[in-house]
Amino acid sequence: MGINGISSGYYEVRYTNVKNKANTSFAGNMGKTAATQNASFVLHISNEADGEAIGSSTDRSGSVTVYKPKDFDPSHPVYKVKAWDAEGNVTAERMVNVAEVDPGSSDYPDMFAYSSHLADSGKCPDAQGAFMGANANYNADSGHSYFDKANWFDIIRDMMQMQYDAGNLAGYVKYKQFWDFLEQ
Repeated sequence: MGINGISSGYYEVRYTNVKNKANTSFAGNMGKTAATQNASFVLHISNEADGEAIGSSTDRSGSVTVYKPKDFDPSHPVYKVKAWDAEGNVTAERMVNVAEVDPGSSDYPDMFAYSSHLADSGKCPDAQGAFMGANANYNADSGHSYFDKANWFDIIRDMMQMQYDAGNLAGYVKYKQFWDFLEQ
């Protein structure tokens, strides 16, 4: 693992996970993660033009960052969201009013802005982590795009149930707190 470089002009961090070539039983059981072993991940961080980054996520298909604009008004929270493909090309850029996000039918950028807002504002400190965990489980082997709309009520409910069934009550409570905000 290592950081390949930091672009001084854009505050971009590139991360590459280098495949371990050791022939051990652990490495031999890593077959399910082979697709990500040699992938390069890019996180776009705060910059002068877009504002303060309050959330950034990445996977092998690209990345999404939520920015708090310079003219941010906490009484009317609207965030700038940008998405990049795996090659670093901007694929979407939009303003997201979190009051208008519908968890019953929203795409990843809108829900990531909503959960980032809840975490950044302190209303639900674990919202961003809960959202990202639920999304990772939802996207496991599914091939969903960042821009596919989903019913996040169902996805969070499934994660709560999974945590409960596994006896992980701390995990259950984390998702339950996020669920409670989704219902408001």
